[in-house]
Amino acid sequence: MKPSSLFASLSSVAAAAAAATVAPEAHVFSELPSGYTLGNVTWMGNVTADGPEVSLTGASFHDIEAQIRQANPGFEWPADETPEWSTINKDIDHLSCNLPQFWWAVKFRIQEGIDYLNGKTGRCYIPAGPQYCTRISCSYHSAIFWCNDNDHAVWIDCNLWSSYAQAIIDKCTVDDPSQDVKGQQFSTENWNIIVGYSEC
Repeated sequence: MKPSSLFASLSSVAAAAAAATVAPEAHVFSELPSGYTLGNVTWMGNVTADGPEVSLTGASFHDIEAQIRQANPGFEWPADETPEWSTINKDIDHLSCNLPQFWWAVKFRIQEGIDYLNGKTGRCYIPAGPQYCTRISCSYHSAIFWCNDNDHAVWIDCNLWSSYAQAIIDKCTVDDPSQDVKGQQFSTENWNIIVGYSEC
């Protein structure tokens, strides 16, 4: 065998051996499972105390708040605007911790998102579904989604988000050192909050 042919054969064997020892491909998680649509969220409220209501749209509530503060750098959210649980409870349908189509989020990152959303006033809009979602908060691959399963658009009080997400981490956090969490809290009006993994 010619040296060049021997070298080519050895190279092929080495390449095949390397391919055989490559680690399995890591699972790539998408923003939402197949069938879901991810879009924007719209907020309506007062940017100034005496000004008219305005409508702002963004990919998350962080985007909307940035627009609010650009319009009014001194803007502050009202204090003590979180609704009582007894008021929220009448609008809750059911909660599911079994979401095989979603991957896990990190509990303390979701708690940070809840703390951020807590007390955010105004009315929030989501387009018609079904399975139309907005990612209202996300950090370190841990997201809070608001989803609409109606065939019509929905307006709600924005301060409901944090209470629904809190119910999920209270009931669905795994009881081990990872403290991972995922779950879906449904309302009687056919919209829901999902906690789970996302690219962010």
